[in-house]
Amino acid sequence: MRTHAQDGRPRRARGLVPVIQLLALVAAPVAGAQSASQGATLFTQRCATCHTVGEGDRVGPDLHGVMERRDEAWVTRFITSPGAVIDEGDPVANALLKQFNGIRMPDQQLAPEELGALYAFFRDCAKKGPGGCKPSPAAKMGTDATSEEVARGRRLFEGTEALAKGGPACFGCHDVRGLGVAGGGTLGPNLTFAFARMGERGMRPLLAKLDTPMMAALYAKAPLEEEEQYALKAYLADVSRDGSKPRTDRDFFYLGLVGMLAVLGFMGVVFNAHTKRGQP
Repeated sequence: MRTHAQDGRPRRARGLVPVIQLLALVAAPVAGAQSASQGATLFTQRCATCHTVGEGDRVGPDLHGVMERRDEAWVTRFITSPGAVIDEGDPVANALLKQFNGIRMPDQQLAPEELGALYAFFRDCAKKGPGGCKPSPAAKMGTDATSEEVARGRRLFEGTEALAKGGPACFGCHDVRGLGVAGGGTLGPNLTFAFARMGERGMRPLLAKLDTPMMAALYAKAPLEEEEQYALKAYLADVSRDGSKPRTDRDFFYLGLVGMLAVLGFMGVVFNAHTKRGQP
């Protein structure tokens, strides 16, 4: 009888093969779940302004089942350079252009791994069925907010409602129109037109990350919850489209007030001096 040593097949080495295969089988679904999760985050940051997955058309088409309807190579070409695909005369691309009122999707510069994560997300949503991949609250359009959501955003901005994780209120550093005579701070920029300037695409990741140097220091251990992100976004969206003019920097108000008091004080001194000179 030949031994394992004589066969050149150590017993332990033979036993490793099924174990490695088992680990690979276990790891594959985990990696797929992570990829789909990364794709969901990417979709929220880059796509949810114009698209949904199972919630109906928006500025662009609902993308539920897109990987089943279209070839992956076509999807990649269209995402990275939709204008070129349209101009080539692609019938599907031109039909979409006509259906969505001639609005051209901008080119999306995504790395191969980002595209892979996005496709994993789309396929995962297709398995779950329509409505199985509802976007996070923060992904909702700021302009679609209710009056209650806008009101909550103002309370959070002013600090009359505390942030859940204890972060400071926005008005400590920023001002917007309509906050009253005192207004907010001037350490950061006035945010009256921030939403109009940045849009959904810029405002959503800014509130999610808060990664400017000053905000990173203030909110690193106290990030905004998704509902808070949305309420603040809704408030800034409402403020940006308010028809009234924002007041000029209130520092001028205070300087004017101080100047007026100084003038009145000077006039009082002069008046008293004249009065005393006129006395016998």
